[in-house]
Amino acid sequence: MKGNLEIRKITEEDREAFLKLMRYAFQTSKNSYADISDPSDKIPIYPKYFAAFDGDMMVAGAGIIPFEIRMRSQEFKMYGVAGVASKPEYRNRGIIREIMVKMYKDMYDNHIPLSVLYPFKLSFYEMLGYKLVDEHFGYEFKISDIIFKKTDYHMKEVERINDDIRSVYDQAISNFDYIAKRPEIQYFRGLYKNNYKFICYNGNQPVGYVIIIFTKRGEERWLKHPEKTIVIQEAFWLDQTAKQTIFNFLWSHRDQRKYIAGIFSKNENIIDLLKTPRIKSRRVLDNSLLRILDVKTVLENLEYPLDTFSIKFHVSDEFCSWNNGIFTLTSKEKEIHVEFFESLDKAVDIKIDISYLAQLLAGFRTVKDLLEIGFISVKPEKIDLLQDLFPLTNNYLHDFF
Repeated sequence: MKGNLEIRKITEEDREAFLKLMRYAFQTSKNSYADISDPSDKIPIYPKYFAAFDGDMMVAGAGIIPFEIRMRSQEFKMYGVAGVASKPEYRNRGIIREIMVKMYKDMYDNHIPLSVLYPFKLSFYEMLGYKLVDEHFGYEFKISDIIFKKTDYHMKEVERINDDIRSVYDQAISNFDYIAKRPEIQYFRGLYKNNYKFICYNGNQPVGYVIIIFTKRGEERWLKHPEKTIVIQEAFWLDQTAKQTIFNFLWSHRDQRKYIAGIFSKNENIIDLLKTPRIKSRRVLDNSLLRILDVKTVLENLEYPLDTFSIKFHVSDEFCSWNNGIFTLTSKEKEIHVEFFESLDKAVDIKIDISYLAQLLAGFRTVKDLLEIGFISVKPEKIDLLQDLFPLTNNYLHDFF
C-alpha cells in the first residue's frame, strides 16, 4: 500500500485500463483511446503485470516479459521489465518504486534470479539496483565502401520468420556471454514486421540472416540522411564467410541507397569490411540494465574459469533483504558451494553494492575497473583472484522490450 493506493497483480479484466495507461504514456500522438492494442492479446496480462490503483482507477503499472538469458556460458531465467508508466498527476510520489519492489519479491518467490530493462533514465533505475551492463556500436557507412569478396554461400529472401532464422539465432547466441535466449513471443513483436528478411545459406544449411528496412525522412532520428539509408534491424552469422556474404548482399544495394546503418556488438569487427574512408559515424550506445534478484542462485550457477578458490562477498541491497549480507563462494575441483549469512562480518574479501555486482558478474566491468573508480573495496591479496574469476565478456543483448 502506498498512501491510500493498492498495488497488486492485474487480471484480464484490467487489460483495457492498462492499455489506456500505455497509450497515454507512450503513444500520446494518437490523441485518443481508440483502437488500442498494445500489449497484444497474444500476451497474457495475468500473472506478470503489476499496477497501482486509486480506488477503481489504475494510476501506474509495469509489465514483465519472460526470457531466458545466457550469462557466462550458463542459462538463467530472466524477466524483462517493460511498460513502466504512471498517470502524470500521480508521478513523483514513489509509486513506481513501490511497484518495482513488489515485483522483485514476486520474481524471487518464483525463482527468477535476474531482471533486465531499458531505461528512460539511468539514474532512476540505478537507485533500484539496476546497472548498465552492455553497450553497442551504432554504425553509418557508405554502401559503396563495402569490400566485395566472392563466396560460395548464397542469400534467399523469406517473408516471415521461419525455423532457419530461429536456428541461426539459437546457435549464434553461443558466441556471446550476455544475450537473451529469445522466447517465441518475441518474433511476434514489431521488430519482425514491415521489413525485408534474407537468410544466408551454405548449400542447404542456414548460416546467417539479415533483416533490413528502407527508411524515409522523419524516421530513425539518429540518422543524418534517413531517406538515403538502409537500416539493418538485425543480423547474425555463424562464420566469417556468412558475414562476408551478408555484406556482399548489402553492397548489391549501392544503386538504391547511399548509406547502411546498423547496431552491432562492440566486439564485432565491421571496419575491416570497409574501404577508406570506412565509416561516416560510429557511436557508442548504452543498452540494457541488469538487476540481480537472487545472488545465491546466480553465484551457484555461473561458470568459473578456475577450479578451486574461495571468496567472501559482503553485498548491500536496499530493496531485497535476502541479498543483503555475506555470501561465501567456494569451489573445490569445480564443485561450487554458496552460503548466505545475514550478520555482518568485517573479515570479507570484497564489499560491493548489488548494482556493481551486476556489472562484475555480467562481465561489463572487472574488479580493477570498479576499484579504480572507487565503487568497491577489496582485500589487496584477493584482487588478482577476483580479476581471474570475473574477466570481461562479450555482451550483446539485442532484444528490446
